[in-house]
Amino acid sequence: MAQRGPLVTAAVVVAGLVGLMAANASGGLVTAGNTTPGQENVAATETTQPPVTTEPPAPPVTTTEPPAPPASTTTDLPAPPEPEFPAEAVFAGRAADSPMAIAVAVKGDEAAAYLCDGANVETWLKGTAVEGTVDLKSKDGANTLTAELTGENLNGTITIAGQPLQFSLAPAQAPAGLYRGEGDTTTLGWIILPDGTQVGIARSASGNAPAPALDPAKGAVTVRGERVGAEKVSGETTFG
Repeated sequence: MAQRGPLVTAAVVVAGLVGLMAANASGGLVTAGNTTPGQENVAATETTQPPVTTEPPAPPVTTTEPPAPPASTTTDLPAPPEPEFPAEAVFAGRAADSPMAIAVAVKGDEAAAYLCDGANVETWLKGTAVEGTVDLKSKDGANTLTAELTGENLNGTITIAGQPLQFSLAPAQAPAGLYRGEGDTTTLGWIILPDGTQVGIARSASGNAPAPALDPAKGAVTVRGERVGAEKVSGETTFG
């Protein structure tokens, strides 16, 4: 038997190559590098990613502090002016819880005062009136009076025979005020209060007694047959 194996094999190989070439020429050969249109779309769909959108950074948070309140400035108010007496004035009234009548006359920086109960007790005082304050004492220094001008009134304390008495005296408009009369044997003092009430004492060697009523318009009284003139007391008045 003749051996045909190699020839048949070669013929088969040649025939296969011819067939492959014919298929390639007709466009039917599929190679690893070629893809169908549908496959291209699938690939594009799978590989194309949407553009990445980057969020802009958030703006920095700015905290605005409220403005600090203005520093409080303490303005020292000027001290109120010291009260001052009128150029000339008289203050009159009664001591608190007492029948004692009191009158204080002021003129310039001088003051004079009188206290009496209209029967037996009396005292005359002299002193100063400075920056709304009066400071007075009796001739023997036993009795004293201190007071301050508060508003229109004169408020203070008079000490007589060791007993302090509080008072608040109102301005006394004429004919109210303080009067004094000196005769040969008798010395008189009168306080006419703002309501017209009179309180006074006549002092003589025989003792003290209520003073007779004074008519300021006449300016004199008669005591024990003696006519005694009466003068209005001012802060400048001195006592013998």
